[in-house]
Amino acid sequence: MTKKKELRFYEYSQNNSGGSFVTNDKLCHRLYIEAYSEEESDEIAEGLGCYWNGVEDGRDCECCGDRWYSGHSVDITSMTKEKDSAYPVELWVNRKKSADEALVSLKERYSEFEWIKEPSINEKYGSQIIEGSVKLYSIEDYAQVLADQYGWTYPDARIFYYDGRVKEIFSSRVEAPKKKGRKIEIE
Repeated sequence: MTKKKELRFYEYSQNNSGGSFVTNDKLCHRLYIEAYSEEESDEIAEGLGCYWNGVEDGRDCECCGDRWYSGHSVDITSMTKEKDSAYPVELWVNRKKSADEALVSLKERYSEFEWIKEPSINEKYGSQIIEGSVKLYSIEDYAQVLADQYGWTYPDARIFYYDGRVKEIFSSRVEAPKKKGRKIEIE
């Protein structure tokens, strides 16, 4: 009996090799590709402009490392289907905001999500951090949480569905950057 293949999402995260990210109409910091296998997903990613072994081929900065690595499966089913599943969210307290302001900011950032663990002020590595966890319902929720935590490109993520749809995910904390050629620099 042959096991039926299922569609899964594969995540590709871009390293800022050479100090910048390549962002265009297909590439950005994170890509999520829906496919039946990692091999199929890698093939789609290559068609979008991803490449492997960039340092070895002389395309990427030796000290920064390869820009792209082949994708890994995102088990969105277990993140969304389990009754009490929760995904951690955090916000480091900086000098511009008090811990109480940061707590309000994190609650506002994820106001549309169901809180599994209400955010609270904690200490980590000698600094204050606001930590909590939210319930995810889709790959879009997962991509949004990561975009809000990192927000390094505009858009910060793209989801390529198997049926051809493409969804762009924008960080709630990043404004549209200035374009300089094919690379985008975040100021």
